[in-house]
Amino acid sequence: MRRMLLPLPFVLLGAALAQTCTVRYTPPDYPELPAYQPQVFLTASPNPVVAPGGISLQAWTSSPSTTAWVRIRWTGSQLATKDEGPGSAAYPALLSPNPAQGCPQASAGTRALDFRDNGFHTFVAEASVYWKEWRTDWSCQYEDPDGGVQTTTVTTSGEMPGYPYYNCQQLRGYWQVRSGVVSNSLRVPAYITWERSLSYDQALQEFANRLIEDHKRAGGSMQAYAYAKEINDPVRSALAKIAQGYFYNCGPLGICDRADPAGEIKILTDVPSILYGLLYTGRLCGGFITFCFGQQNSRGADIGPKVEIKTFLMVKGWRHDYLLLDRLIPRKYYDPSVPEYAGVPEDERQEVLKGCQTFKDTEEGRRCLALVETPTGLTPTLKTLLMIDPMFQRGRQYP
Repeated sequence: MRRMLLPLPFVLLGAALAQTCTVRYTPPDYPELPAYQPQVFLTASPNPVVAPGGISLQAWTSSPSTTAWVRIRWTGSQLATKDEGPGSAAYPALLSPNPAQGCPQASAGTRALDFRDNGFHTFVAEASVYWKEWRTDWSCQYEDPDGGVQTTTVTTSGEMPGYPYYNCQQLRGYWQVRSGVVSNSLRVPAYITWERSLSYDQALQEFANRLIEDHKRAGGSMQAYAYAKEINDPVRSALAKIAQGYFYNCGPLGICDRADPAGEIKILTDVPSILYGLLYTGRLCGGFITFCFGQQNSRGADIGPKVEIKTFLMVKGWRHDYLLLDRLIPRKYYDPSVPEYAGVPEDERQEVLKGCQTFKDTEEGRRCLALVETPTGLTPTLKTLLMIDPMFQRGRQYP
């Protein structure tokens, strides 16, 4: 039996793409080849990504012996406020080099991800594969446009040809070698809590910046709800700007982009003084040629002494939702210099401090921060579960 190697174009392609396999097959039946198109598989670990670190990727085919090469490519990332791809200079590529290739399988590892990478990352596995398909040649008759009878050869995958052919006679059956590139894609979500990468003050500043950037795209679809005794800068300033609306990217002729106020902001508190400067209703218009923002709908309600946490803020953004929890731990739980420290049982102390990874010690106590970014849709659900609207209606409303 005579054995056949890869056709010359595939040999040259393989040489250009680094590591390749030699695929051999024996005519006329090609027993080495499967009678179906092989598939390529791709896995990622971890998936999803919830802690800082890289992603390990593995790709392989269902028929390794008939695979010329396998490669993994990063095709882009859909982040909170933008899309990024391999051609973007502003966003560092996840795979380097891109693509990573092997034979007959491939593996790759991404750079370490952090909160800036939260979103969906898409990878593609591609493989050059060989297989065989059954072919049958038939001699058939058909009528030409002038009504004459013609005879022709028709090739099928085994079934007898149908209309417009008739009087078909089988000539031969044989295996035909096929080759091509198969692919498979995988979307890997990354939602890493911000406090794992940042200090207390850094996380609040990054969150305030993200709210503004997210709002430029979300506009009136942005919503925010808070249970709070206080809302401090820089988050407070960002919320006030989002509630009022603003212009940005102004050119030399005074032509600007417009960010309409958030569609709804509700702040429930037992300290009404924190609402000052955060509440806006109606419409804001101005300019030599009058421009009006969309409807402003930022209101507050005094619900009495029911808020046990320092700040719990939920924001529905453009692509992502954000949850901010800023709680206060009294000094008796962590500061041995205060008289009450010795009276706190150790198990109670550990329970209170558990999960407080990002904090800032102040005179009033330890402020613990938790900041989570999730796919959009969580905030409306939490709004219902936490009964924001009923509690708002029962409280004393401002304005």
